[in-house]
Amino acid sequence: MREILIIGAGMAGLPCAIRAADAGAHVTLIEAAGAVGGKLPRSSGQISAAGTRLQAEKGIADTPDEHFAEVMRISHDTADAAIVRVAVDHAAATIDWLQDIGVPFAPEHPVISYNHDVYRTRRYQWPVEKGKSILAALLPLLDAHIAAGRIDLRLNTEMTVIARGDDGAVTAMTLRDDAGHEITRTADAYVLCAGGYTNDPDLFRALTPNKPVYAAKIPISSGKALRVARDAGLQIDGGNLYMGMLGGVLTDRDDPLSVTFALNTVPQDRPPWEVWVNLSGERFTREDHPSATHREHAVNAQDALTFFIVFDEGIRQNAPPITMAKDTALQQLIESNPSYMQADTIAALAAQMGVPADRLANTIDHYNKVVAMGEDMAFGRESLPRALESPPYYAIHSVAFAMPSPAGIAVDPELHARDSEGRVVPNLYAAGEIIGNTRLMGNAYISGMGVGPTVTFGRILGERLGLG
Repeated sequence: MREILIIGAGMAGLPCAIRAADAGAHVTLIEAAGAVGGKLPRSSGQISAAGTRLQAEKGIADTPDEHFAEVMRISHDTADAAIVRVAVDHAAATIDWLQDIGVPFAPEHPVISYNHDVYRTRRYQWPVEKGKSILAALLPLLDAHIAAGRIDLRLNTEMTVIARGDDGAVTAMTLRDDAGHEITRTADAYVLCAGGYTNDPDLFRALTPNKPVYAAKIPISSGKALRVARDAGLQIDGGNLYMGMLGGVLTDRDDPLSVTFALNTVPQDRPPWEVWVNLSGERFTREDHPSATHREHAVNAQDALTFFIVFDEGIRQNAPPITMAKDTALQQLIESNPSYMQADTIAALAAQMGVPADRLANTIDHYNKVVAMGEDMAFGRESLPRALESPPYYAIHSVAFAMPSPAGIAVDPELHARDSEGRVVPNLYAAGEIIGNTRLMGNAYISGMGVGPTVTFGRILGERLGLG
């Protein structure tokens, strides 16, 4: 019986362990946290796939070739084409498998979404309870394998050392539980499915040069496994392609790890009424540009990956809510969160924002003239509902933030890990956030290319390694 050692029991590690055990292998599944699931309980569960049963039921014609071409188009050919090819070729089988094990999808899916640059075909879906639905379907399968002795699950245990031989292959891994006890384990194959590093500012700076880190507090994104991988001489790259996501707000402006995904900046969903200004107090992009990638790149080009969304009392009263919460929540946030500012004059608002008062005043004055003319010559904005001229005035400090980790372990198309010289490590594999999201998306965000490849790679690795 083949022995498989998997590090991380999240959205890649769980399907990997289950499918390897299904194929007849014995699996040791290591999880640093006190429960399995990783980010699944808080994940959107969004997966894109071409050629699924869901599409066939609605008469939607689609192929992996078309999916691949669109991923490369949206990423401007910055994604790893060989790895994208593997992901899209196996994505439909992943959706079908999830359905087979009881994951429910909404009857209207697949759909088109505007959160990121759009696909031209409906190939985007997520479970009715998002990532929770995936986890709920996986847990009974995991429990059955544990009860049968095919999976040995060890919680509160982390990998501390990857030992490699003269030929580069992994010879053993050292594991440590929360009591400090260490054990060395050997296996026929080793799979790294641990999480990312967004909660390790030092590692983020090292792997994502010249970019500040803003992220939510997610303890499992500690970066510990990636540090062990780096110490073992594995190749870690992709950080140079990092793009922060839009819609983030700091709950504590002094804590870069206090981000919440709080704002709706999707013009197809909510055309903007506000103006976006940078640290110089000036507009810098078309706020309603139809391309999410265009808006993301514009924000990420700003100093400190930060900008302000400015509006007045008239907009506050009349515009659809920009916050993800209820309409009444905005005033509560203004009163309680320092990232939401209010002042009776533009000059006083500029002081709170820390931007030049004269430039902000000129920006607002010019924008008001644009609204009066009905034409934005500078940026081409089309949504011009009303001027900003009714005090009090407001600003929301927003940051481009890291959700998945950008850099990660380099892999070949069979998902073997590569070492720092680019050589394949023959018995070591990697899947999930630990390979970095830029590998699948390049310098953009692409719908369904985070969760989808993560589950897919875990699934196909388990099936392949379990059979030997």
